[in-house]
Amino acid sequence: MEKTANGQSSRGNRKTFLGIIARKSTRVEPQNDVTAEEDVQEARNAESVDANGIRKRSSDAKSPKKLANRFSDHISSGICCSTVDSRALTPPGLVRRGSRSTPNSPTIGGLAEEVPKKRYSKMLEGSYSLDDGSSSSRQLNQTFTPPERQSIAVSACRSRLRKKLFPPGMDIEQINMSAPNIASNEASEHRKSRSYSYDTLPGVSGNALQQRPTSADSLARNTLMAAQVLNLIPTEKAREKNYLHGKLSYNSLLGGHELEKVLPSREVKIFVGTWNMNGQNPPKQMNDFVLPVGMDHVPDIISIGTQESCSERFEWEVTLQETLGPSHILLHSASLGTLHLAIFIRRDLIWFCSLPEDDSLSVRPGTAFRTKGAVAISFCLFGTSMLFVTSHLTAHQAKVKERVQDIKRIIHALDLPRNYVIRHKNKDVTHNFDSVYWCGDLNFRLGEPREKLLEWIENTQFPLPAHLPHGYLHTDQLTSVLSDGAAFKGFKEAKITFPPTYKYDPGTQQFDTSSKQRAPAYTDRILFKYRSAPLGLRRGSSLLPMQSTVECLAYDSVPSIVTSDHKPVWALFRNAIRPGLDSMPLAAGLFNRDVYIEGMQRRLNNKNSSSSVVCSIQ
Repeated sequence: MEKTANGQSSRGNRKTFLGIIARKSTRVEPQNDVTAEEDVQEARNAESVDANGIRKRSSDAKSPKKLANRFSDHISSGICCSTVDSRALTPPGLVRRGSRSTPNSPTIGGLAEEVPKKRYSKMLEGSYSLDDGSSSSRQLNQTFTPPERQSIAVSACRSRLRKKLFPPGMDIEQINMSAPNIASNEASEHRKSRSYSYDTLPGVSGNALQQRPTSADSLARNTLMAAQVLNLIPTEKAREKNYLHGKLSYNSLLGGHELEKVLPSREVKIFVGTWNMNGQNPPKQMNDFVLPVGMDHVPDIISIGTQESCSERFEWEVTLQETLGPSHILLHSASLGTLHLAIFIRRDLIWFCSLPEDDSLSVRPGTAFRTKGAVAISFCLFGTSMLFVTSHLTAHQAKVKERVQDIKRIIHALDLPRNYVIRHKNKDVTHNFDSVYWCGDLNFRLGEPREKLLEWIENTQFPLPAHLPHGYLHTDQLTSVLSDGAAFKGFKEAKITFPPTYKYDPGTQQFDTSSKQRAPAYTDRILFKYRSAPLGLRRGSSLLPMQSTVECLAYDSVPSIVTSDHKPVWALFRNAIRPGLDSMPLAAGLFNRDVYIEGMQRRLNNKNSSSSVVCSIQ
């Protein structure tokens, strides 16, 4: 207990003094152009002390904007303090000691020693002490806290409270909430302007979430909403193993519950494209082929098969990645000689895919350049298995039997699948999958003279009407093979409404004018096949999908690309997807990162792919 010179306690005076400061405070904006020494000197020059010990401002002194003294409403005329500038919170240059309740002790109205300049910064940062030089030293701690720092302190306290209330890992800044009268108007407006997505919150509208909560109840509500966003499972329920409803397969990674979350319609859109590049570099823009105008949305899975493609496979894959953008990634690619097949998939679906597998076969094993054969890639998406094949068959008009033989060799030589087990594996690879997409330069021709075909093309307007039969498709060799069942058993093809895709003079829209005088033909085709019943499941199973598993939505060519003697052909399919089992070997999110990074860099920099070496086809 500290005492004054006459033995009386000064606790009450100090409590009164500190209470006055706590009750009455004046917010003063900081000043940048006036130093502390100049304020102290100005205060001395501008004020004088009268007979009663009260300071008065000189009439000839410069008068800054007056502010209410922070102690004027609570301290009598015996107490005075320094004048505060309107732009700066200047600490008092002179501090008085004493107490009004002890007349024998030094009065507050008396002059005191000057505060050293070095202690000025400490006074703003925290507490300071004064020593009266007597034998019994006493300290008076006082904190000068600007209103801005007061708001920061309150905000910090509330932030610690939020961290205790919110679950671990929850970013508090993502929740738009603030306490009233804490942040400045600018911070409030900035917080209002930030947009957040709360689409995953069930039963809560977006407008209600954008409103700023103004009470502690709102903080509790936001905590509950955060728990819903994270889909938290209580530990007690997890220990009791009673948070699963129904069968375990329904709630597994590849089960029906997860399938409905990722694909609510339980189907995917699949784009299949084929193009004989004639060994030429691709054009600078591939939008007409990969993203045609007739397609409203980017499909979930994109398969591009090329024949007589260039040796710079990496450049070709980067070109496709640059065209598709960051929404898709290269799941897998495979090549054989001049054949190349690439599968791009929506990047959020890679966690539900099996490990992709590939296989290939060359129907000309003795040649230096393997230009004829097939490349295949297979994988599962949830519980639906898919097989993609691109092939280049034997050429020339009369070699129909050789082409049919190529198809049979390819079907029985491809050994897929290998990593995941099926109940009854067939020698015919197309029977081992739920959906099969076969594209490529199949080299089947039209059985009509060249002059007759050119006249028909010139007098016909494409695309052909859907209700009219195709003029000369009844003479197409592939149509006869499909109808007879000589090859491609169970495969289907959508109706052709576009002009023949072979053979053009490169760089023009004119059919072959060379010495060979090749007749126009539909050599570039896309076929599909699907199984009505899932593999290894009985018809009474609850996992049985729809009978029409695959449906062709569009089938067209790309006449605008003229770098090759073939026109690209594309088709869009709807493929139903069923749930799967977690025993399937997953790809674990693997994809071709190098192609993705390079494609995104070129897309951002708006640079074209570098020139690649042109292949020479033998």
